[in-house]
Amino acid sequence: MSQHYDVAIVGSGPAGSTTARVVAENGAKTVLIDRRRIVGVPVQCGELIPTPREVRNLFPSSTRMPKAVSVPSKFILNRTSTIRLVSPNGKTFEFPFEANIVDRALFDQHLARKAEDAGVDVLLNTKLLDRTKDNSLVLRSERRQNEIQANVVVGADGSRSKIAQSLGPQFIHNESDLSPSLQYVMENSDADSTVVEMYFGSVAPGGYAWIIPKGDDMVNVGFGMRRSIAKDDSPLRDYIDRFVYGNPLVTPLLKRARIVSRVGAIIPVGGPLKRTWSSDALLVGDAAGHVMASNGGGIPTALCGGIIAGEAISSHLESGSSLSLYEETWRAEFGTELETALRVLRVADTVMPSDSITDICMRLAGVRFLEPLIRCRLPPLVDFTSKTLVRVLGKVL
Repeated sequence: MSQHYDVAIVGSGPAGSTTARVVAENGAKTVLIDRRRIVGVPVQCGELIPTPREVRNLFPSSTRMPKAVSVPSKFILNRTSTIRLVSPNGKTFEFPFEANIVDRALFDQHLARKAEDAGVDVLLNTKLLDRTKDNSLVLRSERRQNEIQANVVVGADGSRSKIAQSLGPQFIHNESDLSPSLQYVMENSDADSTVVEMYFGSVAPGGYAWIIPKGDDMVNVGFGMRRSIAKDDSPLRDYIDRFVYGNPLVTPLLKRARIVSRVGAIIPVGGPLKRTWSSDALLVGDAAGHVMASNGGGIPTALCGGIIAGEAISSHLESGSSLSLYEETWRAEFGTELETALRVLRVADTVMPSDSITDICMRLAGVRFLEPLIRCRLPPLVDFTSKTLVRVLGKVL
């Protein structure tokens, strides 16, 4: 006979572990399932989390998020204070932005331990094979197959979520909105330890390349792109190697650097799904599209979304309330910013088809308008639409 749980969560990233902890603290019998042998390994992000003060600015409607991103100091590797945007021709634009660069592996393990301390059963090295309509999960672990039942299932299993696939096509991200990324962790860098750099243009079509300082001369160097925007089908390795070894602004910073590790990921940048719940299942984190499309950030929304999901599930189990409460709440707390970030990305797709036009657009915009775009806001007092920029470009060109 299969084991029964109140809640089964697939995926032990920040969203999944947080959801698990909250429902367990409210008395639900909970299991957290992950296919990896070690929580948080491999690390599949730039490890940047805005400070609570920046989060208040980014998501002014969210009451939960500032506390959610308050990372214990022992997991913080470095603190940065500035973002530097770099156009294709090397023009730079800087503005203040406070962020903590964290050890994601240790931080994720910390979140999973908090869930386990709350009473959650954690099953690692366990792969989800199937979810049936009655919330039966077929699992494989150590070549053995077993089955569990749950009243509520949560998909925290990323952009190509198997839970989402089991719910139907309306819960699946469009392939064109998935951004493949590749990152090198490098040591002996000469990059400024206080500055996060973002490079735009053909270095990363439809996205950007980054240098994120981890402290002690370590950096995360990577990029995210979209094949639907790229003009060729070059391997991801070619893109990052051209950036690291062929970019005249980057190469001097990394001339002594050595690659410590490489990792890839798939980031959903099509905005939040139109619906993230069913009668007995929820999607959280990347599976729900809770990623800021214009900059690829998703940790704050994953942490906050996990809290909201846990609260909604607890209410559902205790009083029978609809799981739609989850979606109503996350949309109120950070839905507007996610939709705005998607608008920003769509505008960029329209008016920045080449390096030369991207460079002109960035020069015309300047810090005054670029800063709010990175912060997922449309510039104040400006109708920042593709038609407006096209008219401006027509006059310039």
